[in-house]
Amino acid sequence: MQFFKKLTEIFLLIFVFLIPWQTKLILRAAENNFNEISLYVSQLVLLLALISFFIYKLGVKEANRKSPLIWYFLGTLELFVLISFFFAPDKLLALYHYLVFLGGLGLFYLVREGISREAYEESCLNRIKIIYVFIFSIFLHSILGIYQFLSQSSFAFKYLGLAHHGSQDAGSSVIETLSGRWLRAYGGMDHPNILGGVLVFSLLLSAFLLARKKIINSQIQIWGLILLFFSYFFALVALFFTFSRAAWIAYIVGMIVLAITLVKREDRWVAVRFFALSFFSILLLFLSAFPYQDLVLTRMKAENKLEKVSISERQEYLIKSSEIIKTAPLFGVGTGNYVKYLELNQPLKKHQPVHNAFLLIFAESGIFAFLSVVLFLFFLVRNKRRESFSLAIIASMFILLMLDHWLFSLPFGIVFFFLILGLI
Repeated sequence: MQFFKKLTEIFLLIFVFLIPWQTKLILRAAENNFNEISLYVSQLVLLLALISFFIYKLGVKEANRKSPLIWYFLGTLELFVLISFFFAPDKLLALYHYLVFLGGLGLFYLVREGISREAYEESCLNRIKIIYVFIFSIFLHSILGIYQFLSQSSFAFKYLGLAHHGSQDAGSSVIETLSGRWLRAYGGMDHPNILGGVLVFSLLLSAFLLARKKIINSQIQIWGLILLFFSYFFALVALFFTFSRAAWIAYIVGMIVLAITLVKREDRWVAVRFFALSFFSILLLFLSAFPYQDLVLTRMKAENKLEKVSISERQEYLIKSSEIIKTAPLFGVGTGNYVKYLELNQPLKKHQPVHNAFLLIFAESGIFAFLSVVLFLFFLVRNKRRESFSLAIIASMFILLMLDHWLFSLPFGIVFFFLILGLI
């Protein structure tokens, strides 16, 4: 069984590195990512990790213990996501999203069970290794995002899932000021808001590890510490260049919650290191923002044409979601079918999901799925086994769920959601 234990760890670490990269084979093309059906390289690696883990489980004696409440809520969520399939106008798309959702549940189970010392005589996975691999992968996206903003262009590379974006291209995410159109940082993601959201969790985990690091007694730890410092400050600059307001709020809220938690749960020196890191973070953000004051003010005031259009569209999406919920409150219009449903009923318009993941779940899978997600997060917060960074992660996740949709509208977001929550 040691072979499958090691194999599980290898496959999972490869998966964690690959998940931010959008390398995929498009099986059914669509005009937007929400109706597309694709096979991601990371999905294949996740499947191998799950197979290895379940073979490993068969040969390992588990301790007798009660199942946490969160599993019951996840089971209920899975049931109503499945039921919503039968109400979907596009059954193939609903099946695809359901399978992605099952992959996310399997990943959540794998990570939580794999790092638990209660479940097995020794843990199958190392939480710190997973976090370091995730941080390193996002470090590369940070560098790419900074390059994209400073050069005001991004190159295409299909093998890494990178698309071309230019500040003058229609459809590119930009900020428009008197000085012109400014391309926001995408990294390797489909949108700057997604890069910003992913960077938030990389920053919180890096900040936690940097604050808690006390003794360095090996070359590996020295290099690990150097990686953490560079990745944190590069990620912070990249976060600024995404100009994602939701991500900015999530980062600030997460850092405040993490500060409170460290003061309460950790020793004095950990808190001092964290506040020193926070001071230099504020300084770096100030230095980054100073040359681009007009862009920051444009995003904050939201008074120009593009910003007003963005806000009015979000308000319109909220109205549409409430109409869909009233139409199908019990079982929704089908998992993954929110945009497809709108296209069938209003074919002359371009549609996006509502920028609130909770309402999106409600609209697609019904009220019971919505309640299951809320209760899952609530009891995850109450779980006594959580790490010191857990509350900060959940607080930031809640902000992003309230202000955006990608965590449940896109295959990457669904799997990423369960990966991050599996670590706490």
